[in-house]
Amino acid sequence: MLANMARLIRSAGCLIIGDEVLNGKILDTNLFEFAKFCFSELCVPLKKTVVCGDDHSDIVASLQVLRNAECDFIVTSGGIGSTHDDITYDAIAAAFNVPCTLDLETVAKMNALRGDYLLKLTQPQRDAFYRMATIPQASESVPVLKLFTDKSLWVPIVGVNEQVYILPGVPQLFKRLLSGLGESVKPRVIQLKCNRYFVKTTTGELSLAPYLTALQQRCNETYGPGAVKLGSYPHLNWRINTISIIGEEAVPIDALRSIVAEVVANIGENAAEITSEEEDLMSTTEPPVA
Repeated sequence: MLANMARLIRSAGCLIIGDEVLNGKILDTNLFEFAKFCFSELCVPLKKTVVCGDDHSDIVASLQVLRNAECDFIVTSGGIGSTHDDITYDAIAAAFNVPCTLDLETVAKMNALRGDYLLKLTQPQRDAFYRMATIPQASESVPVLKLFTDKSLWVPIVGVNEQVYILPGVPQLFKRLLSGLGESVKPRVIQLKCNRYFVKTTTGELSLAPYLTALQQRCNETYGPGAVKLGSYPHLNWRINTISIIGEEAVPIDALRSIVAEVVANIGENAAEITSEEEDLMSTTEPPVA
């Protein structure tokens, strides 16, 4: 790739880093946020996700899995704190064979926003804090970009080779920074715009399966394989199944609306179209207590 040619984005990948995720100490929500971001904000498919521990070689190998899968836009979550097991910056620098050193611009941001706090620290504590400003640096062949997308935060988004973007694992920070990252990468995105609809029903999945299988086959024959995707998801606590109908931009809206109407008419048992917000509600919350 020529130096003056921006890397285009057609697909995404996500690397979740943390022993705490693998041992069940915390419940990761960042992948959920990133998946919504890819679909709704960027209109690119999230192709692959990898979860790995706080291990240098594991991070390097896991990142390579995503790069080998030709994910153009990779976001990492976790492992950029002040303790000994926060090694994401160092590992990703090693993966691209670039140096990882104290970044004075990030230190200046830290001092501007947290100067009073830093003055209270002992030198070893301050050194540990500055680990969070020890980040990958550019080489002649690998560009590194620092994005300070939130003026109230000193934490940068570190972008390596216009492909890998390193974000914190703290959900509140991840979500805030991800929003800012979108504005930076959108000019490089080749959007695969989709339209998505949802239908809910109390009909069980086993009863739905033959009909949905036949309908998916018809959609493949009419619009091409994958142009329309049907999915079914059981919300067990709500005693409701939802069916998603996702169509690529080339599929006419009228055709998708016709498929939605057909699904409602054929799956029975209180079938009705619902909004994406209603689907999210059932996916993320428990039903009200009767």
